[in-house]
Amino acid sequence: MQKGGSSSQPMDGRRVTMTDVARSAGVSLGTVSRVVNQRPGVDQQLKERVVHSIAELGYRPNARARTFAQKSSVLISFILSNRDFLHAVHSRILEGVEEFCEEAGYMVVFSRFNYSVDTPVADLLLPRVLRAHGVADSLILAGTNFDNFVEAVEKIGAPYVLFANNFISKHQRPPVDQVRLDDFAGAYEATRYLIQLGHRDIWYIGDIALPWYRVRHDAFVRAMDERGLTPRAQTMALSDNTFANGFASAQWILDQGSPVSAIFAGSDDIAFGVLDLAWRRGVNVPRDLSVIGVGDVPESSFKIPPLTSVGIDFIETGRELARLAILKAKSPEERYPEVVIPASLVKRGTTQPRAADAAATALA
Repeated sequence: MQKGGSSSQPMDGRRVTMTDVARSAGVSLGTVSRVVNQRPGVDQQLKERVVHSIAELGYRPNARARTFAQKSSVLISFILSNRDFLHAVHSRILEGVEEFCEEAGYMVVFSRFNYSVDTPVADLLLPRVLRAHGVADSLILAGTNFDNFVEAVEKIGAPYVLFANNFISKHQRPPVDQVRLDDFAGAYEATRYLIQLGHRDIWYIGDIALPWYRVRHDAFVRAMDERGLTPRAQTMALSDNTFANGFASAQWILDQGSPVSAIFAGSDDIAFGVLDLAWRRGVNVPRDLSVIGVGDVPESSFKIPPLTSVGIDFIETGRELARLAILKAKSPEERYPEVVIPASLVKRGTTQPRAADAAATALA
């Protein structure tokens, strides 16, 4: 891409962002933000390049974000708990948070926080961004969180919003001040699709001790029950690594000698482990075994064959978390309704119709 805005609008159909404008104009995101929000201090030549790229790419600033920016300066703290930052899901959520806040002219502070569910609230050593009074105006609690940390945040009176899917609680949380992925609908659609392809011996893999896998398993069971089919599942983690769990679980399923013609994996990483095991066993995917994952991470489309997956817009998830966090900073006492991010099935090469004359036998 050349400087001066010579590039065209992205070809993948996604929304044009400030990052695209900055790349096209050959300037920083901060420069684009200052031009969009009509702030002083931008060199006239740089301003003209940004304006030209905005016009050429057809970029439309987020109206709600600009309204926020015109009111005051807000600092948002993105806290990733008990998770690896390099994980594709959480890195894309953070990308969406940063993108929205950049458009709004706000700063994002990132911090990691690892803690145990068994640590009493009084003994939690909170992240520095919380220990320093007044550092953050609002918090985004991402990663995997438990009751004790949320209680500690509420105890110090910090406004926050929550990534709800990875919240593990003993209590029923009201659907407010949080963003949730529609895991149930996505998993239900995936299972129904396998059934429509003629599969009857379908297995689910996912550790239901974790709420996101449990919800997907519940949807799988409902779809199977509605068609009078037996839901079979390997629901205990055989490894803490999701890829290794997929590999080991698929190996266990095949070694049982049970009928199986399709596997619905609770995540793309689990599905990748299933695909690797199938390749090592000489099981052809999708001729002998259809496989579906969840997440539609970038690697999914590069697998051979490309993975059919339940697609979730994690960047939009991050954008909604940022929007709610800014609202909470403005009105900490207000409770905002839960935002649900829809899921949709992305059909690729790891699924195909079950042959009408094929017996549903084990692939040992």
